[in-house]
Amino acid sequence: MMLHWLTSLISKPLRRDPARQRQVDQQTSRLALYHFPICPYCIKVNRVIRKLNLKIEQRNAASDSNWADELQQFGGKLQTPCLKIQQQDGDRWLYESDDIIRYLRQNFATPEDLAKDPSA
Repeated sequence: MMLHWLTSLISKPLRRDPARQRQVDQQTSRLALYHFPICPYCIKVNRVIRKLNLKIEQRNAASDSNWADELQQFGGKLQTPCLKIQQQDGDRWLYESDDIIRYLRQNFATPEDLAKDPSA
């Protein structure tokens, strides 16, 4: 188990063809992750973000009271990690690391990507 965890820290991010990467970058521009830097659940989510090669804005709610206030006011609670998803019909606030990871994998990892690296 420990070896798998260490390997996941040093593994390389997913490589996509440039056109697909631009498309993914455009889609992730509507996402923001509210986090606390030392939160183990936030670290878990950020590890998947790195492995999937996603550019998601990081909002440190521990060091910036504006982010903490926004998370509390609009998300409904001061809990991290929280993924803010900007949608046409209003923002969606997704809590719980496993739910965030599931969302990221479903929306940004193809079956071929997951076959190459199941830990992504």
